[in-house]
Amino acid sequence: MVTINYRSITALDTIITDAKNACGSGPVHNLVLAYEFSVELVHSQFVKLHEKKAREWQDDPPPPNLFFSHGQYFRGEAGIQYVIKELKAKSSGRRALLSLANMDTFMGSGDQAVPSFLIAQFAIESDVLYVTEYFRAIEVGGFLPINVTEAALLVRRIIEEVRRPLLIRLVMLAFQAHLTPTFHCLERAPVDMLKGGEIGVLVAQGKTARLIEWLEGKKVFESEIDTNGLEEVLAAVKTSGDQYSPAFRSNLEQLLIALIEIKKMRNSSSLESDITIYRDKYVVLVDSAIAELRRKPSGT
Repeated sequence: MVTINYRSITALDTIITDAKNACGSGPVHNLVLAYEFSVELVHSQFVKLHEKKAREWQDDPPPPNLFFSHGQYFRGEAGIQYVIKELKAKSSGRRALLSLANMDTFMGSGDQAVPSFLIAQFAIESDVLYVTEYFRAIEVGGFLPINVTEAALLVRRIIEEVRRPLLIRLVMLAFQAHLTPTFHCLERAPVDMLKGGEIGVLVAQGKTARLIEWLEGKKVFESEIDTNGLEEVLAAVKTSGDQYSPAFRSNLEQLLIALIEIKKMRNSSSLESDITIYRDKYVVLVDSAIAELRRKPSGT
C-alpha cells in the first residue's frame, strides 16, 4: 500500500518553488504536490498577491479578459454552496467536490480553450481539512500560483461557513506539469478584446503607440491563440492609404500568417518544444513590425 507523505510548510511559495524545480528540465507526468500547513496560510501575503486573478478565475460568468473561467464550469457560488452544504451534513463524506469535467466539453474541442483544472474534493476529519485537486495539465510558473490561491479562497469559505480546522492537507496531482516562462494564463490580449470598429478608428488616427502596445501583447505564449484582433488591424491598415509603410503592411501580413500556422500546429501538439522554432520566427516578425512602426511619428 502506498500512502502520501505530506511535506510540512510554512509558506505557500514553497509549492511553486518545488514545482518549478521538478519541471526545470522539461514537462513532467504525474506530478504530485502534497503539503500540510497551518490554516493561517490561506490569509498570507502569497494569497493576497494572487487573489485578484484567482477571484477572476472563480467568477461565473467569466470576466471579459478571460476565455473562460473555472467558476463557469463548477457553477460559481452555487457549486461552492453545494460543497459547504455537503460538509455541514457529512464532513468526512466523499461528495463534497467541485467538478469541471464533462465529456461534452472535451469531445470535438480540438485545441479550443477548456479547463486544465478538473476536480477539487474536500473532507474534514478530526481537525484536518483535506483538499485534493486533479489537473489534466498545469503550468507551474504563472498559473500554479493562481491555482494554489483558488484553493486557499475555497478553504476560507469552508472555514467561515463550516468550521475551522487546525491543519490543511493539500494534494495537487497533474497528469502533465510544465514550466513555460512566457505563458499568458489564458488571458485575452488587449487587441483581441476590442471591437473591429474601435481598432479601425485608432488605426485611421495613426495611433502608433497603441498599435505597438497591441503587437507587444501578442508576443507572449498563448495557450488559446486568437487571431481576430490582428486580422482587424491588418484590414484597417490596408484601407488607410499611405499612412503606413509597405514594409509594415508586409510584416503584419507575414506575422499573421505565421500565427495562423502556429494555431494549426497546436491542434496536433501540446508540446511547446514542437513549435518553438515557429514561435521564434513569429516573434522576430512582430519585432520587425514594431521597429517599422517606431519610424513613423506617433499619433496624438
